[in-house]
Amino acid sequence: MNNQDKIDEIDRKIGFSTMKQAIMEDGAIDSRTKKLLLIASAVAVGCDACFSANKKRAKDAGISDDEINEAIAVASLIKMSSGLNYMLKTVDE
Repeated sequence: MNNQDKIDEIDRKIGFSTMKQAIMEDGAIDSRTKKLLLIASAVAVGCDACFSANKKRAKDAGISDDEINEAIAVASLIKMSSGLNYMLKTVDE
C-alpha cells in the first residue's frame, strides 16, 4: 500500500475530507477569508506542507500575493508575541 492509499484509507475512516469541505464552505466567514485563515494558521503552527498546499489553493482562487503576505504578517505577529511571553515568564518566576 502506497502513502496515498494509506491517506485515503484514513480519510474514509475519519471523514476528514467531508469535514474539511463543510468547514470551508461560505458561512459566517466566506471561503476566501477562510483560505487566508488556513495560510495564517499554517504559519502560526509552523507546518510547511500545510502552508505550501494552502498558498497554492489561495493563489488558484485568485487571492493576491499582497493578501497572502498580510495573512503571513498577522500570523507572524501572533507567533512573535507568544514567544515574547516567555520573557515575562522568566521575570515572574
